[in-house]
Amino acid sequence: MKRAINLFYLLLVALAIINRSPEANAQKFSVSSFRVLPNDVSAFISPIKDLNGEDCALIKVAASEDFVFSAPLGIVKREDNVGEIWLYIPRKSKKITIKHPKWGVLRDYSFPEKIDSHITYEMRIDEPEYPVGDIGSTVTTVRDTVVVMRVDTLVVAPQTRYVPFSVNVIPTIGYGGNSKTVTGGLLVTAMKRHGGFLHVSSDFGTVGKTIGECDKNGAINGSIPFFTGEKRHGCMIINIGAAHRLSDKVRIFEGLGYGYNSIAWQLAESEGGGYVKNSFYSRSGVSFEAGAIFTVKRLSVSASVISISGRQWFGLVGVGINISK
Repeated sequence: MKRAINLFYLLLVALAIINRSPEANAQKFSVSSFRVLPNDVSAFISPIKDLNGEDCALIKVAASEDFVFSAPLGIVKREDNVGEIWLYIPRKSKKITIKHPKWGVLRDYSFPEKIDSHITYEMRIDEPEYPVGDIGSTVTTVRDTVVVMRVDTLVVAPQTRYVPFSVNVIPTIGYGGNSKTVTGGLLVTAMKRHGGFLHVSSDFGTVGKTIGECDKNGAINGSIPFFTGEKRHGCMIINIGAAHRLSDKVRIFEGLGYGYNSIAWQLAESEGGGYVKNSFYSRSGVSFEAGAIFTVKRLSVSASVISISGRQWFGLVGVGINISK
């Protein structure tokens, strides 16, 4: 009889140990609903972009903050808000894995709705009605695992800064050269972080045919003939090169090309007429240019310096538009 009583007590102790194990008290969770929130514009007003530069979808999860999420295409960003968790995920995502340190894992939950950019969705998770009992040191180990998993999720899909493709179209005006020439032109740049530019500037004039050359004072072969006072100007500069974005508002560019700036004086009828080119005020050859562009929203302002063969210099400024995609 005494042995039977001892055996009875041993059975009671065994049952108590089993009832205190986490497996015996384990409770499962489930996704009770998933739907589109057509009137919620959170994902549209403050978009988060994925690694491909596309706007993400937003899933608002009604659950406690102990839940951890992962997806094949990654979780771009997580925000813990009061009463819900905001998950920004790439468009075309199809599945998500949901984990809890006490209640287990729901793997590869398939979204019943098509996931698309700028759209906000709601996911509700049914949690157990009764809290899981204290499981001692096991809780500490599981919570450590949860922290590591959250860090891993952020590393898989970090938020990157999106650089848009931009085009600047800027009419310019220039002044310079030995003959103090005024030019008009057009500067065009196209780039993301780096790109190129094309700048054409001209005074829209032409020297035409000349019959000789004179020096700065008009002397030809040591003697100064009579001139009528009429002059012809011709200036054209074309440069191409590289452009670089230093910040959202500042861009710089530099390049090479070809240019000429010529002036011709008309001889008097008594001298035979015709035009002679003034060699001092005229120059042609390789040109180079360096400048900067400052943008504020759609407005672009440029400033640059051009030289022809390092002998004639021009300063140019312009105001135009900035087009970004």
